[in-house]
Amino acid sequence: MSDPLHLLKDALKKQGYSVTSPRQAVFKQLLGKEPLSMHELVLQTSSVDRASVYRTVALFEELGIIIRVNIGWKYKVELSEMFSTHHHHMSCTNCERTIALDEASLEQAIEALCRDKQFMPTAHQIEIQGLCRDCQTKAATA
Repeated sequence: MSDPLHLLKDALKKQGYSVTSPRQAVFKQLLGKEPLSMHELVLQTSSVDRASVYRTVALFEELGIIIRVNIGWKYKVELSEMFSTHHHHMSCTNCERTIALDEASLEQAIEALCRDKQFMPTAHQIEIQGLCRDCQTKAATA
């Protein structure tokens, strides 16, 4: 995979947008990390004002640079498959931790199901909700 910052610059310039400091700051906070809520992203991008973070996320989503990861009725954001491999998520309903799930067997099962049902998927996203190990341990000792 090419240099992520170079890919970002190309994606922005192709659509006529410049690479600004706030855009780079938001991108760097998402690079190589688990999905972040908007609140977490704003806190972690303290050098950028809140409105600029929201505008940057809206632009990045429009350009396919980031995607929303639906966590129940809420969402988090992460970089799109342009910057990482395709994966799914497990989310803890107690602490809201999000864990990437990159399992080849899951993808094979999805492909087989689609073939069996003669269905041509254009996209898919799977979320498994439950309790992470830490929350299970806390619940067992309480």
